[in-house]
Amino acid sequence: MARKVKGSKQYRMKVVPHRPFSGALSIVGGAFLVLATTAAAYFAGQHHLRSSLDEKTLAHEKALQQLDSLKSENEALRLRAATAEQSLTIGAQASEKVRAELVEKENRIAELKQEISFYRGLMAPADGSDGVSIGRFSISQTADARRYQYKLLVQQSATRHNVVKGHATFTVVGRQDGQPKRYPLSALSQQVDSESIPLRFKYFQNIEGELQLPQGFEPEGVELSLKSSGRKGFNLEQRYGWLVQKS
Repeated sequence: MARKVKGSKQYRMKVVPHRPFSGALSIVGGAFLVLATTAAAYFAGQHHLRSSLDEKTLAHEKALQQLDSLKSENEALRLRAATAEQSLTIGAQASEKVRAELVEKENRIAELKQEISFYRGLMAPADGSDGVSIGRFSISQTADARRYQYKLLVQQSATRHNVVKGHATFTVVGRQDGQPKRYPLSALSQQVDSESIPLRFKYFQNIEGELQLPQGFEPEGVELSLKSSGRKGFNLEQRYGWLVQKS
């Protein structure tokens, strides 16, 4: 039996079971908790990253789809523009063709009217004369600025049946360097070698060709003269202004 010593401090004694692994288990448990927390954070981060990557991938794929769609629309617009331009070109060409055909028909109508007028003149001269007359005379511009085409028609009334013989003279009058100047057709055209153009016809005779004006010469008109080769016959003189027609 233990004795109590008077005046000394007494301590209570408690019996504790001896557990040598409890501290180690606490350490292991703490470490496991840390690892579990870290793993959870890692996987959560991976999940967030994967989700973010998936969203970016979807956005990228959507952008690619939109790009392909825009490319298709752009190609369709280019095709429509090319088709429209081609249609306009074809339309312009068609309009130009129609315009050219109209001009050609109008020219042909004018020619037919001249022919009708000419034959009417043969059958019934406007001045009541049954002799020789000038049916038509014209000057047309060519591609060359100084070169012109001339046409002269000499006719006789159809009521007369004798052969007309004579000659015609064709003179271009104007100014050369400011001074009056006269040029016979033979000096302006290589197709004519004489100042007198022979006439021989029963109803009509065409005289046509090209003439070249000299540099510095400004034409003012044309003088035509028709004379019979016989003592009795025609003697006709006519002057025309320099009126140039478009060819």
